[in-house]
Amino acid sequence: MLGIILGIGMFMFLVIIHELGHFWAAKKSGVKVKEFGIWIPPKICTLWKDKSGTEYTLNWIPLGGFVSLKGEDSSEEDCEDKDTFMAAKLWKKLMIIVAGVVMNLITAFVIFTVIFTIGVRPISIVPNEVAGIKAESFLTPSIDFLTKEGLLTENEQKKPLIIEWVLSWSLAEQLGLDIGDQISIINNLPVSPYTIGNILSKHTLMTGNTLVVSGENSNGKYTKNLTFDCDKDCFLGVSYEMPNITIKMPFHKSLLASLKEIKGERNMVLGGIFAKLFSTKKWVFLNTLKQLTGPVGAIKIGEKLFDQGGRLIFLGFGATISLALAFFNILPIPALDGGRFWTSIIQHLSGSKAKHFAKYEWWVNMIFFCLLILMAIVILVKDLIVWWNVSLPFIG
Repeated sequence: MLGIILGIGMFMFLVIIHELGHFWAAKKSGVKVKEFGIWIPPKICTLWKDKSGTEYTLNWIPLGGFVSLKGEDSSEEDCEDKDTFMAAKLWKKLMIIVAGVVMNLITAFVIFTVIFTIGVRPISIVPNEVAGIKAESFLTPSIDFLTKEGLLTENEQKKPLIIEWVLSWSLAEQLGLDIGDQISIINNLPVSPYTIGNILSKHTLMTGNTLVVSGENSNGKYTKNLTFDCDKDCFLGVSYEMPNITIKMPFHKSLLASLKEIKGERNMVLGGIFAKLFSTKKWVFLNTLKQLTGPVGAIKIGEKLFDQGGRLIFLGFGATISLALAFFNILPIPALDGGRFWTSIIQHLSGSKAKHFAKYEWWVNMIFFCLLILMAIVILVKDLIVWWNVSLPFIG
């Protein structure tokens, strides 16, 4: 229960940090902030009102927060006053728009630097390539990356793989694998926590539709077989006990490692996962969507990491969520910060009046906002089924 509470608190904190970026940049740019809301309306109450007229409110829906700027809405009578977003100079608009992303990046950088200096275990070992991108991360490292960084010895590579969690509706559940089971061989290839990712991606799930898993459990040795549809199910779905590897380095090296971590996470998320969401191949899109997780799934993962790995791994996971929020918001999609960034530039270069341009921008943003909400609902349902074992009445 403590892990769940902390997971919810972590996600809300990161969203509020993002909104604080917009808030701070608007204040510094001379744009009036009408409201800074904790959680999402409808409003419970106004906590206080500062000298500039900004209301600080508490709202009913516990999902982060928001900032309301004067002049964002072209229907406002005073939307072109000097202290409005619409009347602000281009560089001020862009600063306000990107400030939320910058705050998330700074938060992640600070957390990475702290935990790398103190010493932290990786969250998980991943294949050498994730979504077609070379994995270079300290928190989600590949075997090649650990070896290159001098963090992995031959003895460590021989440690057994012991299952700690089995996801609902996964291939592992269909195989009948359970918590505590040891996996030693998959399709005649020896398995360890370090090799399983590469074995699955290169030799099993991408080259055939049959799994033959061998190992030991409380009943002795076992061998289990499964034939599956690779267009639908290409994900084993287990978490496993991490060997004793610690990422620890002097402060000055932690600073550089933090920058490297941000770069590695960016490559995997933007260059791999998000890129595949726009694939024209249906099975690529569906498998990528299946691997995405939203706030509900993130809270569950955070709970498990806190219970099993302690505070530092939990903080590290929080930093990766902060990066995910930054990378997602910077995408050039209307209704996101990245979309508003480019539409502001287009409006300026086209010479269109801000108020006139904003009317069309509002409709485009609304359409994409609805599409994003629809995708969020799909991910929410998937997370409830996979992570929380919720049986939904409309799913057979």
